[in-house]
Amino acid sequence: AMLVTPLAPPVRRWSMLTAIDEHLHVPVGGQCSCDLGVRLTPFCFATSDTPLKPSVYLHAFTHESGRCVWDYAIPTQVGIIRVRKTLTLGQRADACRIEYEIESGVHSPEPGHPVTLTLRPLLAMRDFHELNHPGTLSADSIRVESFQEPAVEGLRATREGVDRSLAIRGIHLSATPAPDVWHDLRYDHETQRGQSDREDLFCPGTFSCVIEPLTTTIVSLEVSLGDRATFDWEGDLSTRRSRVRSSIDHALSGAGNPADASVREHIAQLAAAGDDFVVDRAVEGIESRSIIAGYPWFSDWGRDTMISLPGLLLTTGRFEEARLCLRTFASACRDGLIPNRFDDFDGPAHYNTVDAPLWFVHACDRWAHATGKALDPELIDACDDIIDSYTRGTINKIGLDGHDALIRAGDAKTQLTWMDALRDGVAFTPRHGKPIEINALWVNALRARARMGSISESRTEQLHHMADHAQRSMLTLMGDGPHGGLIDCITPVSGVRSFSWQRSDECRPNKVFACSLPHLNLPGHVLQGSLGAIDRTLRTPVGLRTLSSDHPSYVPHYRGDMTDRDRAYHNGTVWPWLLGAYCEGIMRHAGFDEASRSRAKGLLVGLASQMQVDSIGSLFEIYDAEPDDHGTHAPPGCPAQAWSIAETLRVLVMSSKGQD
Repeated sequence: AMLVTPLAPPVRRWSMLTAIDEHLHVPVGGQCSCDLGVRLTPFCFATSDTPLKPSVYLHAFTHESGRCVWDYAIPTQVGIIRVRKTLTLGQRADACRIEYEIESGVHSPEPGHPVTLTLRPLLAMRDFHELNHPGTLSADSIRVESFQEPAVEGLRATREGVDRSLAIRGIHLSATPAPDVWHDLRYDHETQRGQSDREDLFCPGTFSCVIEPLTTTIVSLEVSLGDRATFDWEGDLSTRRSRVRSSIDHALSGAGNPADASVREHIAQLAAAGDDFVVDRAVEGIESRSIIAGYPWFSDWGRDTMISLPGLLLTTGRFEEARLCLRTFASACRDGLIPNRFDDFDGPAHYNTVDAPLWFVHACDRWAHATGKALDPELIDACDDIIDSYTRGTINKIGLDGHDALIRAGDAKTQLTWMDALRDGVAFTPRHGKPIEINALWVNALRARARMGSISESRTEQLHHMADHAQRSMLTLMGDGPHGGLIDCITPVSGVRSFSWQRSDECRPNKVFACSLPHLNLPGHVLQGSLGAIDRTLRTPVGLRTLSSDHPSYVPHYRGDMTDRDRAYHNGTVWPWLLGAYCEGIMRHAGFDEASRSRAKGLLVGLASQMQVDSIGSLFEIYDAEPDDHGTHAPPGCPAQAWSIAETLRVLVMSSKGQD
């Protein structure tokens, strides 16, 4: 989609403008009178078996924060026509502008038969998780009205059930209302995902202009929700560029202004990409901030926000926005838990998580570390509520085991960690009990809270005692794993008259957080064993596998229907964000020496280079566990994921400066 707007920012996202059909008509003339008709944007229909391919006339695509540019070159018998299409998204505007700069090299079309450009906006006007299934739209489904403003001809589309109308303004274009439905468009990516893949789209009419010979013509469509008549597009873009430039400069400075041009370039690209995920969220009527987990499918998730916050906002010097993010989730803290996610439809928050609150404590600690300032009392209170609730026990069967000071959580039917795939009552990666990363985060949180201030001496001693006890238990109960280093989880097993804890035998990447979190100090041989197991069995150029290939549950490719994909999601599938923690772990283990920093830098630059290959200007959520016949790990998931960008940026900067 070209314009998706949140009706209750940042959620209730509606897909408004899906695409524009751009048709150039070039009268070639001559004896054959073979006119040329060119469509810049290709479409697939259900009646065709031909896969969607890029336009043969497209020769360049560039992306920056808030703007995309397509460059086309169209050779004809009477000259070359060059078209530059620029899509610009307005900040906090529910609007976009699509500008066409047409450089006509056509010499002399036949008199009375000029080159023309005709634009047909194709509207969805529906929830971004849904489709207008074939047969559900008709020409009168959406009311169309014409309007005029100075130098503008426009069409306004209104659909019943949508809070606001959609205004389409043609600048230097003639608008003609002609309501129509494009039937049975097919979406190849949805076909591959086993999802509904056909949709009808509504066309309110046409916008057209004449392209004079040997001239440059600039026209545009401005599409906005509601009745916004004007918008300062250039001023808005300047503000965005200034903010992104500041983020890049701060990240480069934090990296020690590296001389390596490739490292500088990738830091700049990552810092710029991170800007796309930072969004507004009102808290009790007051403007605040949050972080979208990924586009196009995710809302703002607690776990993803807290993991992404250090990279997206602290590494880039956006400290006030980071503080607001923390306050957003602190204000929603219930029973010692921050939300796993806010609802997509502005309903109640969801609290099915055990790790998000511990990542919140970590993010608070990193904010205080980065700024050198004291945390807000509300944030301190939230950290205390989390630790106290975990200690005495809270919902989701989360609580402290007094025998070993470790945290246990959930049961066989719940998924509370980041490996959370659950469908039709089936947990595809059951990790209830005492997962390794939860208890690494617990030890880290206890020691982090002791450093935050606003705490008594006796409470500080108590927290350190609990942390030391829990760390000893981790080493005793979760050490000496079959693949080396720590194991992944201890699961409760109940018999008729017995109860015991069963150690997991699979190799998963979650032990990496026991190696990377700043307030754990595990013995060197444990770090070496854990990192070695990850390196041998899980590491790929694009991230870490979620399960080693020797396990029966291993799935090499993320394919099939949603059940098949959920099964694969954390059973082999590669996640790029994990590479950050792995690289931090190898540097911490080696004391940030030159060799470990160089190795980490090489791995992260390699991952960042995927921004030029897969999702242009961002990083994917996941990759296949195994490469294809061309040696490439295919990226089948969400094309822009916050923590993929955040962790790559944060640890790349860390590898350059050589310290925490």
